[in-house]
Amino acid sequence: MYWMMYVSLFLCTFVHEMNIGTHIIISTATDMLRVSTRQILYIQSDGNYSTLFQTSGEMRLVSYQLGQVEKMIANQLPQEAANDFVRIGRSLIINLRYVYYINLPKQQLVLCDNQQAKYTLTASRDALLSLKELIEKDIK
Repeated sequence: MYWMMYVSLFLCTFVHEMNIGTHIIISTATDMLRVSTRQILYIQSDGNYSTLFQTSGEMRLVSYQLGQVEKMIANQLPQEAANDFVRIGRSLIINLRYVYYINLPKQQLVLCDNQQAKYTLTASRDALLSLKELIEKDIK
């Protein structure tokens, strides 16, 4: 019986430690969203709101500006996990894990999720060039 309590405590601690740094929590006075960072494709500015686009196809409007969401990511996640998210221009935060294609002349960024669905976004040439250089720097 004692060993069952020990195993249960170990598993509970293990699961808790596995969740640290893997989720972001966006909370208001009336609701709370807890989402895995691996499920976030990108976050797009929508005036005083931001829309979170997830790999499941779900879109979630949150009542925070993009800069505030950017700070939440930096404050809630360990540096390594936070580095997966990059601000692209004034209106996008993208998850680097899902970058599939960058086309500078067309000002297009294509993200591809785990189910091979593709999401085409537009951004300034300068923002895409900076993103391209950031990704290329990591492979050198």
